[in-house]
Amino acid sequence: MVQQAALTIIGVAGTLLCFLGGSSLGPMGAMLNVLTPLPISYLCMRFGLRTGVTATSLTVLALSFMLPLPTLLTYAALFGCSALLLPTMLLRRFSWERAVALTVCCVVALALVLVGSYVVVSGQAPATLIDHYLQNEIDTAMQVYQGADLDQQQLQQMEEVARQVADFIRDTFVGLYIAGVLAVQLLTLLLLQRLRKDHYQIEGVPFPALRLPAVLIWVLILVGFSLLIPQESIQLVARNGLAVLLPLYFMQGLAVVADFLQKRAYPAALKGMIYVMVFLFNPLPLIVTGVGVFDLWVDFRRPRQKK
Repeated sequence: MVQQAALTIIGVAGTLLCFLGGSSLGPMGAMLNVLTPLPISYLCMRFGLRTGVTATSLTVLALSFMLPLPTLLTYAALFGCSALLLPTMLLRRFSWERAVALTVCCVVALALVLVGSYVVVSGQAPATLIDHYLQNEIDTAMQVYQGADLDQQQLQQMEEVARQVADFIRDTFVGLYIAGVLAVQLLTLLLLQRLRKDHYQIEGVPFPALRLPAVLIWVLILVGFSLLIPQESIQLVARNGLAVLLPLYFMQGLAVVADFLQKRAYPAALKGMIYVMVFLFNPLPLIVTGVGVFDLWVDFRRPRQKK
C-alpha cells in the first residue's frame, strides 16, 4: 500500500513534468511531452484502473491551478484519455494492436468533440484556430533562434523554413494529429512492455510478425492517385490520408527490420544503432516505408530456401 501510494505520487509528478516540459525546455521538452501518458498508464497496468483514475484526477487538479482551461482540455484530449484507455484494454486482454487502434480512435473522437464545442462557443473557424496555433509556434521558434546568436540573414532563412513547415502542417494537420496520437500510443506501449517484468502481461502478436490488413494497400494506392486529381479539396483529403497511412507502413517496414535483426546474432548495441539510423538518417525512413508497402507482395519475412 505504501509502495502504491509512493508510486502514485511519483506518477503524478512525472506526468506534470512531461506535460509542462514541452513549453519550458525547448526540443528536449517536446521529447518529454510524448512521454506524458506513460506514468499513469504504468500505474494502471501495475495497480489497476482505480489507481490510474486517482492519479489522473490529481494531475488535472494540479494543472487547473497552473493552466487556462483550453490547455487543460488539451491535456485531457491528447494524454489524459489515452493514459487510461490503453492500459484498461490491455488489462482486459485485448491484443496490443487492437488496443492501440481503439485508443487512437477514441482519442481522435474526443478531440473532435472538444474542438467542435470550442468552435461553437467561440465562433471561430477551425482553420483560424490552426493558424493561431502555428503562428504561436513560429513565434516561439524564432525567440529560440534569436537567442542563439544568429545573424539577421540566418534568422530570415530560419523564419522562411519555419513558415514553409507551418504551411505543410496546415495542409495536413488532421492527418499529422492522428499520426501523432498513434506514435504516442506506440511509444507508451513499447515502454510498458519494457517495464512489465512480472507485474502484468501484454497480449498480441510479436512485433516482428506484425502485418497490416491487406485491404489497406488499396486505400494507400487510391489516396496516392487522388493527389493527381486537379481539385484542391480532394488533394487536401489525400495529403491527410497519406499522413496517416505512410507511418503505418513505416511501422510494418520496421517490423520487417525487427524480424531480420531477431534472426541475426548481432550485439545489442549494434541492433540499437541500426534502429537509430532507421529513424534518423535519410533516406532510410523512406526505404523502410517502401519495404512495408511491398511486404504484401514480396513477403520479406518468408524463409528463403538455400540452394
